[in-house]
Amino acid sequence: MLAGSLFTGSAIAIGVVIALIIGLSKTAIPGAGLLASPLIALVVSGRAIPGTALPLLLFADMFAVRWYRQHTRWDLLRPLAMWVSVGFAAGAAFFISVGSNTRIVNVVIGLAILLVVCVQVVRIVRGREPRPSTTTDAVVYGASGGFTTFVSNSAGPIINTYLVGLGLEKAALVGTSAWFYFAVNAAKVPVYLGLDRFGEGTRFFTADSLRYDLLLLPFVAIGLFVGRSVLPKLPDRLFLWLVISLSLLGAVKLLIP
Repeated sequence: MLAGSLFTGSAIAIGVVIALIIGLSKTAIPGAGLLASPLIALVVSGRAIPGTALPLLLFADMFAVRWYRQHTRWDLLRPLAMWVSVGFAAGAAFFISVGSNTRIVNVVIGLAILLVVCVQVVRIVRGREPRPSTTTDAVVYGASGGFTTFVSNSAGPIINTYLVGLGLEKAALVGTSAWFYFAVNAAKVPVYLGLDRFGEGTRFFTADSLRYDLLLLPFVAIGLFVGRSVLPKLPDRLFLWLVISLSLLGAVKLLIP
């Protein structure tokens, strides 16, 4: 990342789009936030991609948690906690071992997302009824979600597919995912700072990236409030297909360099 490169007209314009997408993803269209990572990669590289996105995500998470906390399904989050931690630890080990090279993991994440999206589409087309979560679900979705959110902020399709498969309605899906993302995003901060201090490779946080984030916070707020007004108006079926379609698009973006 070149000094000052984040404050060119094009970088700021891209940042505004990223901020609006993040706001909308937290209150109206879960999964849309996955599109932010490929856009951030246009202005920063390596560890700075998840590092630049993280403050924006945390800012949005605080609003989503406050607005939708009454809809949270804690019974669905508790079984995931331990396995998310396992995935989290694997993500930290990954950054320590490979530094800033995230191409391989992007391909793996993209393929995993394609798999879970295909499974969900088959369920919908065949008209399968939602089923309760199993221990296997908690292990697979929790560990893969923890790993992907740590390395590239791209757990959305995995966690959303898990929640959609359980038959959650819109508000419950948004409220449950809001607490999941807030918890894991907050937990990333000290780990990223530790890796910046003691690890090798590019930095997650820089003075420029934090100033860039500060500039974009008002646009995250705009996306949040627009999304909050749109959510009640979205038909349930359209909401479901938006989540799946954006997950698929995000997977393709991760697979294409």
